[in-house]
Amino acid sequence: MRAIALFSGGKDSTYALYLAMQQGHIVERLITIVPKNEDSYMYHVPVIDRTRYQAEAMGIPQDVYSAGDDTEELMDILSKYDADMVISGAIASNYQKTRIEEVCTDLGVVSYTPLWLKKQRTLLEDMLLAGFEIMMVGVAAYGLDDSFLGRVIDDEILKKLDELERKYRINIAGEGGEYETYVLYAPMFSKRIVVEDYDKIWDGVRGHIIMKSVSLEVP
Repeated sequence: MRAIALFSGGKDSTYALYLAMQQGHIVERLITIVPKNEDSYMYHVPVIDRTRYQAEAMGIPQDVYSAGDDTEELMDILSKYDADMVISGAIASNYQKTRIEEVCTDLGVVSYTPLWLKKQRTLLEDMLLAGFEIMMVGVAAYGLDDSFLGRVIDDEILKKLDELERKYRINIAGEGGEYETYVLYAPMFSKRIVVEDYDKIWDGVRGHIIMKSVSLEVP
């Protein structure tokens, strides 16, 4: 199918895009939405301005919009495109999935959510096994401090997330907003994103990074 992808640059939207491409769907455009509200339940916030590097690395055109969480604005955006399918990375958020499905139904297109209700620890492992390099760019949960900011998820980080899930009941995939991510490299990237310099913003409870210097290099 001819598809467009709701793309935030985080691990879930990128992995959903990867799976769709693996299944032979033609992704014609990335749709990146900058939320009007920083506490959006629909859209990703940290370093979203750097998604242009990911779009370039994949060679897929990208359009960027600003929108709130209401379905009317999403409808206005998606109605601009002639596609058969909308790809999104929803895992467990009924709020997100339901709104996307409502819009897709009204537009007569397929809502494709390949990660929906998958075991979240397994999804993380599958991403790493597929060669994804995933940086943590925001944290907002008890037990996740500024030492996680800028870290690339590996087996050590997975073990720490396991511990925090058991101790504090956090969502291991960050589906509750516990942490945000940015994909530095994936199998469909022709280049790897290198974050050469960044600042940490930390208020003692939550934090994020600001990427100051970013480049692309051939892997």
